[in-house]
Amino acid sequence: MSISRLSRPAQRRLKRLTIQNEASTQADARFFERRPDRNHRIRLASPAEVETIRLLHPGNATTPGLRWYTAVRQVRQGVRLRVFSMGLPDLDTDEPEDVCRWVYERGRTGGDHAIERSLRQAMEARS
Repeated sequence: MSISRLSRPAQRRLKRLTIQNEASTQADARFFERRPDRNHRIRLASPAEVETIRLLHPGNATTPGLRWYTAVRQVRQGVRLRVFSMGLPDLDTDEPEDVCRWVYERGRTGGDHAIERSLRQAMEARS
């Protein structure tokens, strides 16, 4: 769903959720700073991310017995994209780069491809 199609109250809720998720995005930044050889990671989705999924995709409920996970790709330092998928509640998120990349790629949509392509083009133009 496009953010512009959300009601005003839903847009305000999304803005608050974005602010609430700041700790998770900062944790992603620290992860990649500590591991310069990595471009992907998997972690449990934050409560704010889960609420965002529910807000943007009504009816996309969590399957009983599963929970939401976030796969993060660092496109460039300070530029990261996230995709979400469901998995068993006790999955190990301390996975190597190739596994994290596979999970990220599996969760991408056509829109994600276009966003990443646009980001890469914008970064190349600035370089």
